[in-house]
Amino acid sequence: MNWKQIEKPVKFILKLGITFLALFFVFRNIDTRVLLTTIKEADLMWMTAAFLVFFASKYVEAVRLNYFFKAKKLVLSQGLNFKLYLLGMFYNLFFPGGIGGDSYKAYWLNRHYSIELKSVISSLIFNRVNGLIALCVLIVLSVQIISFQQPNVIWLLTGIPLAYIAYIAVIRRFFEDYSQSIIITSIISLMLQVMQLMTIHLILIGLGIVDGFEDYWFIYLISGIAFIIPVTVGGVGSREVVFFYGSQLLQIDLSVAITLSLILYCMRALVSLFGAYYVLAPEKLKLNS
Repeated sequence: MNWKQIEKPVKFILKLGITFLALFFVFRNIDTRVLLTTIKEADLMWMTAAFLVFFASKYVEAVRLNYFFKAKKLVLSQGLNFKLYLLGMFYNLFFPGGIGGDSYKAYWLNRHYSIELKSVISSLIFNRVNGLIALCVLIVLSVQIISFQQPNVIWLLTGIPLAYIAYIAVIRRFFEDYSQSIIITSIISLMLQVMQLMTIHLILIGLGIVDGFEDYWFIYLISGIAFIIPVTVGGVGSREVVFFYGSQLLQIDLSVAITLSLILYCMRALVSLFGAYYVLAPEKLKLNS
């Protein structure tokens, strides 16, 4: 038995261990009774509104990915693209130790379209990079208004145009195929991050928060960086740890922050379940549907 044969299960076990340790650490340091009370008192109307915005944001995210596909001459109807996106979410959340959502999409598209696998993979990578830049932009903007006062943070704003200039320069120099989609995908990414913040805002209102929203926004955005680092199963635990330490630095309620994180995970899981339909009925993934 060589390393390649056991690499995936070993990595999954390590991620599972880190996930349990992170959750144990967080829940050991909070009052679970207060947490349960916070969940029970959540306003269902606001939670429903938040879920609808969250679901819409996933559709917008799929639209952004389709622009990267089109740059590589891969023409998918938005219907089929969104189905594949939901299926990818399902694989990412429920089968994190096996085939990932991006891997499955790359395999499926390579199998059904005459396109090189590396072209699909590069589209998936740039889709994530584009979103990461927008996330960092909102972090820089939000750090200007949080309750934790820091001198001279306004200079960080200069990094926003510099980041986009560098991004555009790299695309045009080394990845010319994507140059035509830089502007539209960057706008979509910013819109997507705003929709995510709208989701957070609606959840917070549903949890009874009436002020101090900017601190929750900031911690959520920072947790987004932790979420994309693949050290836990499905990102579980990483956000909760960020919220825990954030509550010690900023004026946020830890029980509300952890409840927010759990509700977000439930929303993601619920949307991902739509993708299970295409696992059970793969024939529904019709070309150009």
